[in-house]
Amino acid sequence: MFPPQLRGVKSLGKARGIVRVVGMNTIQIIAEIGINHGGSAEIARELIAAAASVRATGVKFQYRNLENAYSPGADQIGDEILRKEITKNYLSPSVIVKLVHHAKELGVQAGISFFDAADMDDFESDLDVFDFYKVPSAELCNMSLIHRMLQEGKPVMLSTGCHKELEIEEVFSKLPGDNWIPMHCVSNYPVVPVNAKLGYLRHLARRWKREIGYSSHDESWEVCLLAMQLGATVIERHITFDKQAQGLDHSTSSTPNEFQRLAEFAENLELILAGDGPRYPNQGEMLNLQNLGRSFYATKDFEVGEAIVAEQCVARAPRTGIGRYEMAQYLGRSAVRPVRKGEVINKSVFEISKDLTDEVIVFARSKRVSLPVRLHDQRGMQKKFPIGRYEFHLSFGEVLSAIDVKQYDSAARYSIHLPDYVSSTQLMDPFSEDVAQRTASLDILNRTVAFAVALQDRTGADVPIVGSFSVVHGDRKEFFETHAQLLSNYRRQGVAVLPQWLPPIAWYFGGSVRLNAMNGLQDVEFIEQYELPICMDICHLCMGESTADFVATEVLRRLRPHIRHLHIADAMGIDGEGMLFGDGDPKNMAVLQEALRFDEDKVVEVWQGHLDGGAGFAKSLVRLRELFGERQ
Repeated sequence: MFPPQLRGVKSLGKARGIVRVVGMNTIQIIAEIGINHGGSAEIARELIAAAASVRATGVKFQYRNLENAYSPGADQIGDEILRKEITKNYLSPSVIVKLVHHAKELGVQAGISFFDAADMDDFESDLDVFDFYKVPSAELCNMSLIHRMLQEGKPVMLSTGCHKELEIEEVFSKLPGDNWIPMHCVSNYPVVPVNAKLGYLRHLARRWKREIGYSSHDESWEVCLLAMQLGATVIERHITFDKQAQGLDHSTSSTPNEFQRLAEFAENLELILAGDGPRYPNQGEMLNLQNLGRSFYATKDFEVGEAIVAEQCVARAPRTGIGRYEMAQYLGRSAVRPVRKGEVINKSVFEISKDLTDEVIVFARSKRVSLPVRLHDQRGMQKKFPIGRYEFHLSFGEVLSAIDVKQYDSAARYSIHLPDYVSSTQLMDPFSEDVAQRTASLDILNRTVAFAVALQDRTGADVPIVGSFSVVHGDRKEFFETHAQLLSNYRRQGVAVLPQWLPPIAWYFGGSVRLNAMNGLQDVEFIEQYELPICMDICHLCMGESTADFVATEVLRRLRPHIRHLHIADAMGIDGEGMLFGDGDPKNMAVLQEALRFDEDKVVEVWQGHLDGGAGFAKSLVRLRELFGERQ
């Protein structure tokens, strides 16, 4: 938990040379241990471990001094039930303190609810071990308890359940300082969705102008998602291993799996709710538009000067040319180059492209800039862009076909990008438990290595292979151990296979997939530990900075000894990939400038740069020189 006055502030701390950026405005997920441990310290430890494993921010305990909890003359029906449960589930202060230390060892903060100020004395000098406090709904008007908690200087959550607005107003208006957080709560066990009254969160935020939270006893954990959307930045909910277990709170609790889902939404809520502005498609959508959409193709031969008319074109997939929205502005215009029957109609049919100037070519050569090419268009691209360096981007079908390296210029320098897929339904994964997928992945890897060896023999220069290894089996350590061993085998054959730095989200099979390796601060440490040579993708790095705990320039500098190859493009946010240099987030300029100082090859990966006769690549090379020609 963080004091409300620190919310929205970025905290900079050093982690082995890299600045960690910790967003203080993230949503806190508190797993209430409560009495679900059944009086067992061991079960409490297991619940804490479960909360840590699903990335809960904190855990919370309850404590009542049994001698002070009930009047000797209490004889209500509810008293009999509650007294029995409270007594059965009692944990001593010394046990709770040990459990708090266990939580902190697991990286989880710990808090506690007290029901009386005198009960705090039971913890004596250990009281400071807690990171936050909670005033339960039943004790909201217990001003001596509240003031005692506030005096500790830790965040204090105050639950509003059971109370009228007049009482809430009376209490909150008297509270000093900023280290308290009003918590909306409906004290039913459980709360049915229609009785959640989540609109009260907005009232609390307006009235008290501070962070607000939600203490959930809902029968449906998904209600917490709506609370987060309405502004709750602290979510407290009981955790259990069995919602059907005997006990008062299990039915209104969540399992670790539900907590994991809740944490995932909490961590990504800002991104989920983004988009309040003009819409632009992400790269996955652009891929789908290209694959599923239609552009216009010629149904006859057109000569230079002949008008392109609708009756002599047909809309067909894929959309690699002009689509329906744009075509109206071009119909009736004359072709500036010959168009053959069946050829896609793109902008180069109507617009004469300018040749690159000598200055741009010299700049690209001096910075060892490379361009992506396909097997079938390499010679044409080399003629149009005589910069001397090219990266073959292969499909799995091309790898499985015979490739004659004699057709490629022995004076040029090459690299190869592995296919992301080994079939129309499976990713490249040399460690897959699926035997067919694993076999196909290793076959494509070995064939690509053979292609690289042949190119090395022809050119007399190294031909690195770049791969997107993104599937994690087991834990991250196992991922790096297995890949480091596999890739070292290829290095002994004289070929460098380089895992590339990945984006936070990949566009696989037309969908978006969150990636969990080769894109975070933990991966930096493993790359260093295993001395793993890599390809640094600057665009992916910049997108990762939008959601991860690092600064892109710091990661680039720290990984400098391990970078053997680079991919470069601009980016915006988490999914604006492959943008033209200068069109992305302005902060990317620093890391792009740093990347251009590297001696290794830098492949321009601007989205769809190869279309229209390489018009996007031409713009990219010109823009690179305009932006960085005088800075280097």
